[in-house]
Amino acid sequence: MSGTDITYIGLAASVISLIIPVFILYRYKTGLIKPMLISFARMILQLFIVGIYLKYIFELDSALLNFLWVFVMIVAAGFSVAKRSNLRYKHFLVPIIVSILVNTSVNMAIYALFILNPADMSSARYLIPIMGMVIGNTLSSSIVGIRNYIQNITKNSDIYNFYLMAGASTEEAEEPFITDAMREAFNPYIASTAVIGLIWLPGMMTGQILGGSEPLHAIKYQISIIITIFVGSVITVFTAIKLLRKLIFDDFGNIKKELIN
Repeated sequence: MSGTDITYIGLAASVISLIIPVFILYRYKTGLIKPMLISFARMILQLFIVGIYLKYIFELDSALLNFLWVFVMIVAAGFSVAKRSNLRYKHFLVPIIVSILVNTSVNMAIYALFILNPADMSSARYLIPIMGMVIGNTLSSSIVGIRNYIQNITKNSDIYNFYLMAGASTEEAEEPFITDAMREAFNPYIASTAVIGLIWLPGMMTGQILGGSEPLHAIKYQISIIITIFVGSVITVFTAIKLLRKLIFDDFGNIKKELIN
């Protein structure tokens, strides 16, 4: 089976429907119209460019080129997380990229060894879409978790110092801040996961079904991807915090506030 393609007229109709949110946002003077239009214009342009580029990547199907593309996605994600977390690239970009790299490496190994096979996992057809979903869908939780940890431990440094003076080690003093960051980052994902299939159908599953796949096949892939995204998000946030803490604390356990924007 093959899915029905969307005509450019149909796509144009979808774009024109943005008039509805534009009207509502303008009516309430939100100031979001310009950034919204810029964001959607960038999204459309970027997706078409990527679509053209991926067409040739899929045709070449070079393992080296495929992994290089994944690394480019990792670096781009690292810049996005650092920017949205209000962190300075100079000090924090590398640890964040490393944390995302650990995430993708672990999940890539799981897919290669247990879900697909090494040959399929190195293929552009599987590697780029799967890792793209894993990297892209871990961004929001990573941003929330890292930003929450940095902001809380900076703003509440007196509480942190109190724990130290009470005899706690650096790791013990920062544990409540890590706990809070984890809760903030993953509570929404856990809540939304509980209603998948009952209230909404995820995008990957819907796309596969529209593309002609058997529903059960799409469901198995979707279950795997949802779990992979959550595992990757936890790995990214945990690894990033452990790496960042080595930068934001000096040898005496004091916070280097000058490194935080």
